[in-house]
Amino acid sequence: MSFMKTLLITGILLICAPVLLANNENSGTGTVAETMTSGGYVYVRLEEDDSWVASSLTPVSVGDKVRYTGGALMNNFNSSTLNRNFESILFAMKLEVVNPVDAAAHSSAAVSGPHASAQTTTAIAPEAGEITPPDGGKTVAAIHAGRGQLKDQEVILRARVMKVSPNIMGKNWITLQDGTGTAPGNKLIATSSEVVAIGDLVTVKGVIHTDVDLGSGYVYNVLLEEATFSK
Repeated sequence: MSFMKTLLITGILLICAPVLLANNENSGTGTVAETMTSGGYVYVRLEEDDSWVASSLTPVSVGDKVRYTGGALMNNFNSSTLNRNFESILFAMKLEVVNPVDAAAHSSAAVSGPHASAQTTTAIAPEAGEITPPDGGKTVAAIHAGRGQLKDQEVILRARVMKVSPNIMGKNWITLQDGTGTAPGNKLIATSSEVVAIGDLVTVKGVIHTDVDLGSGYVYNVLLEEATFSK
């Protein structure tokens, strides 16, 4: 190997060494105290040391235990999409939830509003025939069965709120059941900016999206998005 080639490789290794070292050192775990999404990233503030970590979009909730791996530490970073300056933030190569929190138990910390204290309640799944669909509406079973034809279309249904996972990726994630279908096709997940209470019987409008892959194993055959609720 020529002297010049050896010198070139040595130079590259010296340049890359600090980055590789940073990737190995900037790893750890923490509890999510605050989270927000913007510009294709999820930002989390860790409870233990009040530090900020950002990574590609990953469903994260307040109270989750997360693991972050590698990445680059940025000082005095300004996010134009959030219109916010971070004194220090780690842009991690990977962020994953290692111990999901019961979102209902932490709802008072994650969401405010008239139903915040109601999120810890439980709901009894409706029986078959208990809930009548609205005029022109669909059932949960019919939405799952016809998801291909309903893709990107607005639907309306009547259902009971079974679970609320607030403030995940900037949305509230609501599990609905109406007494139709068999597991796992007896439930429909809706995302919304609105807040509802567990146990509410609601009329829901939203747009059907199919085969939604959010990464980190979060895949939905059917997802009702931009949902609005009325009683």
